[in-house]
Amino acid sequence: MTHYGKGDVTLLYIVRNERGLAAVLALIAMMLLGIMGIGLMVLSKIDIEIAANHRDGVAAQYVAEGGIQWAIVQLKTDPDFVIETKAQKNVTTYVIDENGSTFASCTITTTLKSTTTDENQRVVTSIGSVNKATRQISTQIRLPTVKEDPLEVIWDD
Repeated sequence: MTHYGKGDVTLLYIVRNERGLAAVLALIAMMLLGIMGIGLMVLSKIDIEIAANHRDGVAAQYVAEGGIQWAIVQLKTDPDFVIETKAQKNVTTYVIDENGSTFASCTITTTLKSTTTDENQRVVTSIGSVNKATRQISTQIRLPTVKEDPLEVIWDD
């Protein structure tokens, strides 16, 4: 080994101290990549929850619409149901089970319209629920005065 002088020893000392720097930089880079990975996992979990909430909202809307359709059929075909809705507030609840647990429910409320003296006008409100999502639809239905007349549905906005 050749000695070049006092300055060369200092250079050799600095190079030896920088050997551990590569390991420290590698650890810092791995830590940053780990933090980024955790952030991406959290973002993907949030996206999954958003998609599930949207799916449940659409399903709840369909369940509520099905409740309105059920009430329309009942008002068209069941004279006892028409009489019940004329005499009192009629509340019907249906629960849809999937594998023994409640998947969805629909509550249909049928009443006379309070702001009119027309005994043939009903207000039907249907609330569909799926998991955490709930949707409500309300409509007015005018029963036919003559048996041949069609049932008139007036959707509320």
